[in-house]
Parts: sequence; structure tokens; C-alpha cells
Amino acid sequence: MKRTVHLITFIMLSALAMLCAAPVFGQVNLSGMEPMSADSLVKSRIRYFSPGSGGRDKVWDFSEKFGSRGSSQVMFMKDSLGVVSVMEPGRISHYRTTPDTLILSGRESTLEKRDYAVEKVSKKFPLAYGDSLAMPFRCEGMYCGDHPFREVGTTTVRVDACGSIVLGENDTIKNVLRVQTIDAYFVCMDIDTAALDTARLTQVIDERYEWYLPGSQYPIIEDVTSTTYFNMDAIGTTRRACCNLPEDLAACYVTPDDEEESDEQEGFPDDDGQVPDIIHYTVETVGKTIHISYDLDGDAVITTIVANHMGFLCMSRQWTQEAGQGYSVEMDCNGLRPGVYILYINVNGKVYSEKVTL
Repeated sequence: MKRTVHLITFIMLSALAMLCAAPVFGQVNLSGMEPMSADSLVKSRIRYFSPGSGGRDKVWDFSEKFGSRGSSQVMFMKDSLGVVSVMEPGRISHYRTTPDTLILSGRESTLEKRDYAVEKVSKKFPLAYGDSLAMPFRCEGMYCGDHPFREVGTTTVRVDACGSIVLGENDTIKNVLRVQTIDAYFVCMDIDTAALDTARLTQVIDERYEWYLPGSQYPIIEDVTSTTYFNMDAIGTTRRACCNLPEDLAACYVTPDDEEESDEQEGFPDDDGQVPDIIHYTVETVGKTIHISYDLDGDAVITTIVANHMGFLCMSRQWTQEAGQGYSVEMDCNGLRPGVYILYINVNGKVYSEKVTL
């Protein structure tokens, strides 16, 4: 009986996807919400996973990844002015929407409040494979009510993959798009603007992957790696992943995960030694070129990012590599100003960082 219900559900979802009409899986279309309306999803925390490479005709098998380590309800409310508030436990995000653009305008929690003086463009819809945008953002905030802080940086958004998602019971959803977002920014607290050039700043690099179903403006799956630096020295990395499903479907596809907690969870640093090093590398700079020589103990998806002391993204690239020895890659940085930069290397979700002088 259960299999029959899943099969009927799958047939209906496939038909909807082919017609490109109502959002499949009841996913939320934020700009399409009526004023003074509300909606909700269940956000389930799942085991972090390596997002894999981009490209066309990808197949993402999530049938073994929806073991939940806790869930919460996400509420969406749209006011009479068209502002959509996304309410999660401990945090509210405010978005301004147009028919084709989702813009983050503010965020607040019990400890801090952020207002985006230069609003952060999150997405442009409809999504299409190969689309990209790069925009600056600036946030003025207050921590604990009496400590002003500022975040300034760049967000780079790219629809980097398209394909199909395989869920439990071998159900498959087609026409899925994946969006890669890299946020690179600096954070300063209680620092006068005139002192920024000489201040010891905190830098952050967030690498986010989101999977969108047809007709949806809220992802069904999120996978995030966030690395924090102080004065360009790496402090630590946190990783998290979650799926966002309507409550009735969450009951079908999300099950409790009884495995022991590992470092592949939000709040656990990389340096606790539990994640094996499959890359062994050396870095050398010659003029304005970065040379990375490396060996791999296993197949890997590798992302490299170069960011400056203000946290701004200067360049990035991603590639896949089979296990082997004697590999090398060069990053031509001739367009960058002389100075010290962060070299960020993400190998299957484990982050390595180096300072390089160009």
C-alpha cells in the first residue's frame, strides 16, 4: 500500500514538472505569495555531504541522505508591503521580492540584527542553467544591542548544474537546478570606518549549494561550508546540510538518523582529525601565479578561491580529479594588486587555507 501511494505521488509530481505549472512538492514561490498570506515547510537537518561537481544531466541520489538529526518548521509570511519574512527557530530573514528577483534586506536573531544598506541579491528567477551574477553587499548590524558591526563583501551566484534527484523508493524528480553561491566578506565590530585599512579584520568565505525544483523559489536541499578567518588566518570551518519539505512529504522521505555524531555537522571544526586528508599539496607563488602541486588518495571535487584581506572574492574555480599522484594546477592572478591573499581549497567538503603573497 505504501509503495502504491509513493508511485501515485511520483506520477503526479512528474506530470506537474512536465507542465511547469504549480510548484512540485508544494515548494514555496516567494514572489508569487499573495499579500498577507502564509506558508510553511519542515526543515530537517541531515548529514553533510560533498555536493559533487557541476554540469548538465547530473543525477543526485539522496535516497540515503535524508536521515534527520532534528527538524523544525520554517514559516513564510508576506505583509501588505510585499516583504516576505522567513521565520526559523532563533532567526528571521526579511526579503524584498520582485517577479524575477529575491533580495535579502535584513536579518535578526536573539543576539543580533542586520540591515542591508546595500541589499544582497540572492537569486534571479526563473533559474536557467549557466546563469550567473556577482553583486556587492553591505550590512550594518548591532550585536547584543550595544556593539555595532559591519559586513561588506561580494556574493557570486551561478546556476552550475541541472539534472534529476533520486529519492527514497527510487522516485525521481527531473528538471532540477542547482545553484552555487559564494559569499566572501569581512566583518568588523566597534571599528571606525577610517580605521578599516589598518584594522585586524575577520574574513568569512561561505560556499553554498542549493537544489531547486521547477516553479520553486525556496530550495529543497541546502549544503553549506563556512570558513572563518581572523587577520587572514583560518579559525575553523563549519558544515551543515538540510532538506526542506512540506510536513506530509517529510514524513515519507525523512527518517531519524541514529548514527553517532561526526564532525560533519554544524559547529564542528575541521581540525579535530576525524575527517581524513585525501589531498597532499604544496603551494608556491611565482610572480602573480599560484602553483598548487598535489596528490589525491581518492576521487575529489576541488574548489579553489582567492580572496583579499577585505574578504572580497577575487577568483574561483572548480574541477574534478580522480585519485592519483603528480597533479598540478595554476591560478593566474595577474589582474590582482600586489599584497597578501587567502587561498581557500575545498576538497570534498574539507577546507584547507593558505596565505599567499602576490
